[in-house]
Amino acid sequence: MFEVSYGEELQTFETRVQAIAAAKDLSNDNRGVVSITDESRRERMTYQGGELISYDYETRRN
Repeated sequence: MFEVSYGEELQTFETRVQAIAAAKDLSNDNRGVVSITDESRRERMTYQGGELISYDYETRRN
């Protein structure tokens, strides 16, 4: 499961591909930053203007 968040809005998607497509569309249509987080909170992606602006993967977390 992946969560896509934009401001107060939160959407949940089953697959990473679905979450990325939604984040690209949402960030392209709005001026703000859209974030994707996986259910384990290890992987985070941030989109703005339809483009990936940051990617973090936490490797030291238990």
